[in-house]
Order: sequence, then C-alpha cells, then structure tokens
Amino acid sequence: MRPAAALFHEEQYFDWKVYALIGSLEALCGLAILGWTHRADVAGLLTHAWSLEFLLGLSAGLGLPFLLIVSVLHMTTEAAADVVTVWYGWVPIYRRTINLADVKSCEVVRYRPIADYGGWGVRRLADGDRALTARGDRGVRLVLADGSRLLIGSQRPEDLADVLARSARPDAA
Repeated sequence: MRPAAALFHEEQYFDWKVYALIGSLEALCGLAILGWTHRADVAGLLTHAWSLEFLLGLSAGLGLPFLLIVSVLHMTTEAAADVVTVWYGWVPIYRRTINLADVKSCEVVRYRPIADYGGWGVRRLADGDRALTARGDRGVRLVLADGSRLLIGSQRPEDLADVLARSARPDAA
C-alpha cells in the first residue's frame, strides 16, 4: 500500500485510554449478558464456567470485537510528491487522498481535540471543517482550493508540513 516515492510516513495508534475504555465497556456488556442469560443463577454459571462452549463463547463474544476495534484504531499518514493519503486500520476502512495541487496552504497548528472536534478520529464540523486524528493535540491544517479545511493530526507536524510545502511547490525544493 505504500507508494514508491513516499517522502513522509507516520503510523499512530490511539491513546491507551481509548483501548482501556473499550475493554471496560466490553467487559461490562459481557457481564450484563451473563447476568441476563443466567438470571442470578450463579451456581449454574460457575458449574459451566470452564466448559469448552463457555470459553469459546466468551472469547468470540469479547475477543473478536475487541480485536476488530483495535485493528481499526490505527492511523497512517503518507505523503508522496503529488498526494497525501491518510487511512485508518491495517486494512483501510477509511481512506482520504488529497492531491497536493489542490492545497492552497498548510500550517502547523495546536488544537483542542475534544473542545474543537469532539474527540479523535474522523471528524466533520457543521461548517464543513474536517479532522483526521488519532492522538495528541498537534497537526497540520490544510486549506484546499475549494475553500474547505482539513486537519491532519501528527506527532511530527513540522516534518509533515515541510514535506507538503516542498511537494506543493516543487520549484522551491
């Protein structure tokens, strides 16, 4: 999936608190389902707790969703000479490619993820601004030819902005 002439490549994982929250919610849901299906029959539940069916059901019911969610919470940003591409997941479930010819300007910014965009991930505000972030509070804001704005979160925003600025104006390199 990597272009032959990638000038910038960054992989980011979401903050550990996101994974902890997801794991906690899954555990609570699992306990609620067990409580609902066994209707306070704790003795009956404990007699079947180590059966093969119970363990397979537990691993499939809690493990697979967690694995799927964790595999999605991975953001990759890649810039080549003519495009910048951002995608989420090891098998991309969301991909956005921007032609650098359409970029009017780019600047390194500090933003407030929750206050400005309602959190991390793929975000769109009512005014049309978009954000693609995974963690932290720094990124590169692009202003596109159509007037729209896109924030790309990065742990190395200066490097990304430098590559984008040089690629958008090849005569300046």
